[in-house]
Amino acid sequence: MGAYRTEGWDSNPRVTPEVTRDVCLLARMMAANLYYSQIEDLMSELSMWRCSDELRVRADELHRSLRRDAKHYIEFWKQIPPYRVILGDVRDKLYQTRERSWQLLSHGMSEILEEATFTNIEQFLEPLELCYISLCSYGDRPITDGSLLNFLRQVSTFGLSLVRLDIRQESDRHTDWSEEQMQEWLLSELSGKRPLFGSDLPKTEEIVDVLDTFNVLVELPADNFGAYIILMATAPSDVFAVELLQRECHVKQPLRVVPLFEKLADLEAAPAALARLFSVDWYRNQINVKQEVMIGYLDSGKDVGCLSAAWKLYKAHEELINVAKKFGMKLTMFHGRGGTVGRGGGPTHLVILSQPPETIHGSLRVTVQGEVIEQSFGEEHLCFRTLSAFYS
Repeated sequence: MGAYRTEGWDSNPRVTPEVTRDVCLLARMMAANLYYSQIEDLMSELSMWRCSDELRVRADELHRSLRRDAKHYIEFWKQIPPYRVILGDVRDKLYQTRERSWQLLSHGMSEILEEATFTNIEQFLEPLELCYISLCSYGDRPITDGSLLNFLRQVSTFGLSLVRLDIRQESDRHTDWSEEQMQEWLLSELSGKRPLFGSDLPKTEEIVDVLDTFNVLVELPADNFGAYIILMATAPSDVFAVELLQRECHVKQPLRVVPLFEKLADLEAAPAALARLFSVDWYRNQINVKQEVMIGYLDSGKDVGCLSAAWKLYKAHEELINVAKKFGMKLTMFHGRGGTVGRGGGPTHLVILSQPPETIHGSLRVTVQGEVIEQSFGEEHLCFRTLSAFYS
């Protein structure tokens, strides 16, 4: 499970690339700070000396890498239990992660090298899992199933970024040609290797805004982000354009691209658009047989009313799943529901049960709008009840 928040331009012009960057850094700093205090508690708790050979070797390597000149310090360090040595290194990297995020947020630059911090969740989890396995192997399961296991669950759930942001952008900011022209040109560029942008690129305010967003994706660790959602998507070229921009801007770990079909005409055209995407060899290889599609409820309801829109959404959902089956793809549906009936809202359990047969396959995504966050997650018992409805 991951925690997600959405940033975009669909309703709030003040959400700029700079704001997105600052939100990511602030969340990363807060996460590192929360974990830091818990690591120190674990260091106090794990005072035992019995450990696996692998953990002892790791602790010895950390001893040698300290490069301390003072003999008394080296002798003191050798008396520290091996679990504390491992967790001490984790604590130090968390400190560096927190400080680097703060410096970038405050000054736009940092004297702390990225290599001295945690840059992905695997780096963070590996030493914690090493401690867990070692403790279990020596019969200390009651200890591991307490604070350490709880901490592992927190880290696995929230990662180093605390939340993952979905980037949302209007489709018309990426394209400006006819669909046939766009597909032909985009697929040609995606198949080649030549640079897309030259020094003479005309940079309007909108172009700069879009490119700055991709530059944020390049600058920050990939675990800050979830998906790139294309608002008001109408055609395959919307997806190809974002894939090309990610490649051209050198996004190291490209975000999965999620078209959002909302207006009635776009919903009706969505199955054909998805079939076209899946028929392109380059794209099939790019997504590794996994595709996410978002369907919206507000604009379709405005077009034909709530009841008719609900039926159209149901049929579009069925047709999209059938297209995915035809091409051997796993399709995850992302439901852009709001809190009110007019925005597709309703009780969580009914939302899930109302899905067409054979369309969930173990996963789906839904938005939780601001107006219903409090009533769904505001108190502990409400939070557990809401989460239970999703997982039951």
